[in-house]
Amino acid sequence: MSVHHLFKKSILVIDDDEQITDILTLVLENEGWSTQVAHSDEQALALARAGRFHLMLLDLRLGEVSGLDVLPQLRELAPEVPIFMITAHGDVDSAVNAFNLGANGYIKKPFVEGALVAQIAQAMESYCLKLEVNSGVPIAQVDDVRSLVRSRDPVMDPLLKRIATAAQINSNVVISGESGTGKELVAKALHQFGMRRQGPFIAINCAALPESLLESELFGHVRGAFTDARENKPGLFARAEGGTLFLDEIGDAPPSIQAKLLRVLQEREVVPVGGSTPIKVDVRIIAASHKSLQTEVARGAFRQDLFYRLHVIPLYLPALRERKKDILLLASLFATRIAGTLGSSFDGFTSGAEQALESHDWPGNVRELQNRIEQAIALGESSRISSHQLFPELMMPSDSSGANPSETVKGGTQPQGSVPSFFEAKNFFEKSYLEKVLLVARGNISRAAKLASKSRTEVYGLMKKHGIHPQGFK
Repeated sequence: MSVHHLFKKSILVIDDDEQITDILTLVLENEGWSTQVAHSDEQALALARAGRFHLMLLDLRLGEVSGLDVLPQLRELAPEVPIFMITAHGDVDSAVNAFNLGANGYIKKPFVEGALVAQIAQAMESYCLKLEVNSGVPIAQVDDVRSLVRSRDPVMDPLLKRIATAAQINSNVVISGESGTGKELVAKALHQFGMRRQGPFIAINCAALPESLLESELFGHVRGAFTDARENKPGLFARAEGGTLFLDEIGDAPPSIQAKLLRVLQEREVVPVGGSTPIKVDVRIIAASHKSLQTEVARGAFRQDLFYRLHVIPLYLPALRERKKDILLLASLFATRIAGTLGSSFDGFTSGAEQALESHDWPGNVRELQNRIEQAIALGESSRISSHQLFPELMMPSDSSGANPSETVKGGTQPQGSVPSFFEAKNFFEKSYLEKVLLVARGNISRAAKLASKSRTEVYGLMKKHGIHPQGFK
């Protein structure tokens, strides 16, 4: 059996007639294919931007919009995906014209179920075979990885293929990339689609704990090993038995921990703190660092022998600014998920917001994008996200009277045409922004800190600076 029959192919059905989409959904899902439905051009483009499909069915008439106008936009988003036009009997000539715009074929209404299924199956099989030949990796594996590490930027294709390959073996992996790029998500993909997926996935940040606590967490301890060790405690290596241990920020591990990690990798056994009896372990190690481990080795901060033990399969995760075509995809995914969690609605981004998202440099990468989306939805007054909701720090302050932003400063207005000083504008923004965050968080400092991507200490400092008390927001 072909590998393509082992995973679920996805079809986008675009038609403004709900009766037609219901029929097509029933027929296609009976064949084991998954479907998503769009009843307008806006919905179709949003779904095509956010998802990955193996085939699209597009009606020639979408209310007042022509499918021929939508076709080039879909083709730009999905250059290789087969697109078939849905036509009424008298629209065949128009459907033929659609070939010039990138359509792969047409399907006439009323449908003949057997012919419909055969036509779609053949088109998708050809598409998947083409992708598999081009990639050298079974498309089922790559699509599985893509479903978790969401991307449609060609820059990411080599990484996705490498992840799909690395998932099938047990060798150690080092994931490098800037902070916030999603290294733990890649580690989870390696585990989820690998041979150890039935085992546990355990993660620890080596930079987040002091040396003594990190040692105990990793290797465990025996009763009496130190003052508070009242009972034996298994370490993360033992808890990850048969699965995967993800060592995040391995470049920050102290030298003593590096030495013990090297022994574990060499002997496949751990000795708990305070103990003397080795415990055999069967664990796959995936490490990650925002630092260059090669550079750390060169300056003597990271053991060379440990580096070679870990660095069997290197994976580099590009910064978000290097994968521009993923920005709107990820923004839409985050917004949809966060709006659902907060009980809000999300109706897309304004054109200005889309331009702002794509032009921003994203020093905080995917983590920054997610935080900005959450802030925009939590603090926003509109379900359609605008640029000033995403980047409020770029907006000049304005008062409730509707005065021109350039006229308004903290404590009053300035003459027409003048602007506030940078210090005044910054203070105005900080105070109004903090008040809005606290209002949404209902005075909860921890929640406010999370929304603002600040520490509790920083939030307390800003509250003291601007004379704000949390009790007034509860």
